[in-house]
Amino acid sequence: MRGARQREWVRYSGGLLLAAACLAVGFWAVVTFMSGNLTTSDKLGVFGLLLALLPLAGAVAKMLKPSSEIDLVQTARELAEAVEKSELAQRTRLLGGDNQPIDVAFTFRAAPSRVAIGAAPAGRLSEISGYYRRIQPRRLLITGAAGAGKTVLAVELMLGLLEKREADEPVPVRMALAGWDTTRPLDAWMTGELADTYQLSLTTARRLIDRRCVLPVLDGLDEMDAEVGDGEPCRAAEALASLNRYQAGRQMAPVVVTCRAATYDALAARIRLLDAACIDVSSVTAQQAQNFVAARVFAPDDWQPVIDDARRHPQGAAAHVLSTPWLLTLVVTVYQAEGDPRELLRFTGPAALRSHLLDRFVPAAIELQKRAGNRTYRPEQVGRWLGFLARYLTDNALERRTMSGHLLSNTDLVLHQIWPLAGKRARAVDIAISSIPGLVILSWLVLISINEHTQIPASMVLALLTIGWICIAARIAWPAPKSISPGRLRTPEGRRAVAGPVAFGVIMALALSLATVLPNLGPEYSLAYGAVSAMTLLFPIGLVGGFAFGLRRNLETTASSRGPNALVRADLRSGVLLGFSAAAAFTLTLVISNSVTYHESLQSTLGVAVILMVISGSVMAVLCGLIWAGAWRRYFSTLLCTRGRLPWRLGRFLVWASDAGLLRVAGNAYQFRHRELQDHLADAAACAAGQAAGGAPRSRA
Repeated sequence: MRGARQREWVRYSGGLLLAAACLAVGFWAVVTFMSGNLTTSDKLGVFGLLLALLPLAGAVAKMLKPSSEIDLVQTARELAEAVEKSELAQRTRLLGGDNQPIDVAFTFRAAPSRVAIGAAPAGRLSEISGYYRRIQPRRLLITGAAGAGKTVLAVELMLGLLEKREADEPVPVRMALAGWDTTRPLDAWMTGELADTYQLSLTTARRLIDRRCVLPVLDGLDEMDAEVGDGEPCRAAEALASLNRYQAGRQMAPVVVTCRAATYDALAARIRLLDAACIDVSSVTAQQAQNFVAARVFAPDDWQPVIDDARRHPQGAAAHVLSTPWLLTLVVTVYQAEGDPRELLRFTGPAALRSHLLDRFVPAAIELQKRAGNRTYRPEQVGRWLGFLARYLTDNALERRTMSGHLLSNTDLVLHQIWPLAGKRARAVDIAISSIPGLVILSWLVLISINEHTQIPASMVLALLTIGWICIAARIAWPAPKSISPGRLRTPEGRRAVAGPVAFGVIMALALSLATVLPNLGPEYSLAYGAVSAMTLLFPIGLVGGFAFGLRRNLETTASSRGPNALVRADLRSGVLLGFSAAAAFTLTLVISNSVTYHESLQSTLGVAVILMVISGSVMAVLCGLIWAGAWRRYFSTLLCTRGRLPWRLGRFLVWASDAGLLRVAGNAYQFRHRELQDHLADAAACAAGQAAGGAPRSRA
């Protein structure tokens, strides 16, 4: 490690010396041309020298660029810290704001062949990490009934592995399988998920995946399809086929998968997860339910008749709602807010009781948030907004909808990818938003070019860039969020990342300025004036453009997860920073050019330059930011097209719903707390829409 750092330091130092030499030669050439004492052959010789600097500039940029040798040990440690922080917060949400899960039991499910060795016949949630470490290869499939606590068990496994993780062990990272388009290779999909969720560059994420430094914890195999039928093509079967080809050397690569037992049983008739230990989560016992209630409610005696009824009638409605962690959380939340739990004994059928609890769940969650002193919304608002989102997801599942070649998710709500719920209007509004600032910039450039002919080259360059950005914005159906990390400029690695592009941009500006002057040499054309004018037009653009390019392409943050809302915020921030860079380059060009044109000293125009940079920088930062920040702009367009059906501050509302226990976070997506809640809210929204239209709503069946 020390030798690698020394080699990196030598390479970087050599790059700096070479860059300084290139700049010195370039400035010497400009000064020599300005002297006017060169013959034609001398001019051609100096110009040839400048052309020879171009490949040298490429070598400089390569030497100053950060090494492609990534310190995987350090990166994996930082990733492990970010994952642990994120999953601890998610664990609290999944447990309803508590920190004590139900210690559910699980049993090993034997298979005819190709089973991981070392799996014990049974175990409990509290010992899941030790259970996993004993199996070889470390491939685990967690099954269970709906709401049995499969995700909680997976999160508990991740946290247990992270607590005792060795430096050479892979980092467990949870990913939602519902968002995987199986036409895309597994490694490529996981790379994108890792990069987006934990703010890593694609290069770093790809290296971690390729070297098997990540343990994929793939949640929700059963949520990839609306239903799994015999012989029918389904994404879940394709996912299992890909996982069976997922290798680490000569062995199957470690992986953890969660799936409903019924779905996996249907899949197992044609394909299984090979070389894996399959465990099935058991139902909650009456004693566990009693302990859970006693720890969560203020009057546990009111629940004793319900517990006694569950013991006497194990097949009854009361026993049913106490049999899984999801239903236990649901019923406790409802009656913590209002009501007497003994009314549960009036229901004879589990279906009617579940529907009753789901109807009251949203108002109960709002009431509990109100008691805690948190922000609240009206129940009708929450029901309408969540119903609209749930119906969109459910329709995606029923119809297997695609948009612009992209399979729409039936579980994930990603802020910059939910625009299809507004139809094609969202893209039309997006194009209009990006065109308005573009037209403003183009009009401004035309006016400047009319008044100052010397600014025509710079104006043309910026005009072409603006038109190009507008065309790109119109063609991209699924914009990817961008992230710039200027804070890393405080570190040597960050400064080194932008040094190469800056040096290359400056040298290119020198070469292009002379290439602009030489064809126009003549008795009536001043060499000094032409060279300086060209340099003042191109040098700021090369300088600031190289800096912006270095920020955009080479900087990456330390692994971190700031939540689903961070992506669109980072995209907007990146657009504004790049817009300000463009404004700074253009303003510097104007100020320096004017000082040369009117024979003023640059010092006398310094105050004007600062004022112009602040004003024009602010304006162009906003205008260019709107053009560049495609993901944020698509999210904003969606909000404009769904006024009345969704809140204006949708991101803040989804955070609140997650804190209230109505949603959960999976990577960069929000998901409903449980698929049953999503389907219930979707049915309610469909009924309301049908009644408003005077017709019968479409059934999900």
